[in-house]
Amino acid sequence: MTWQEIKAAGKAFPQEKVALVAVTIDGEPRTGWINTGYKNYPHKEYCETMSVLTVEFEDMNGVSEQDIQLYFIEEMNKVCVSHMISRIPTDFGIEMLFYFEDREKALAKFNELYESEDKLVDFGCSLQSDPEWETIEGMMETYG
Repeated sequence: MTWQEIKAAGKAFPQEKVALVAVTIDGEPRTGWINTGYKNYPHKEYCETMSVLTVEFEDMNGVSEQDIQLYFIEEMNKVCVSHMISRIPTDFGIEMLFYFEDREKALAKFNELYESEDKLVDFGCSLQSDPEWETIEGMMETYG
């Protein structure tokens, strides 16, 4: 089955299985999540570009972590298949991990969002090749 056939059949995304991650940062309890439905995802070879997207507390402008997450999921899926693997709290804000089917389209969309005068939040991101999805192996073994 080709990637186009997989997408047309509605099989580009696994069944969602969420593991909660609880941490304490500066004495405050915070939660994040990891979609462990990706642990044995069979179509990794079609989505080789990994991205770490960060939003600092000071840049959230009162927007909830969930709304930020939904914003990026919706915006990125407008241009290519975008797999959001996790949203994890950090000392400075939140970190979201994605895999994309098309590096150039993802980069162009991130640049468009970043340059937009009415962007939801300020953010940072990096893109790198990770064809075997090695970046998430540890978290899938721990939480999956």
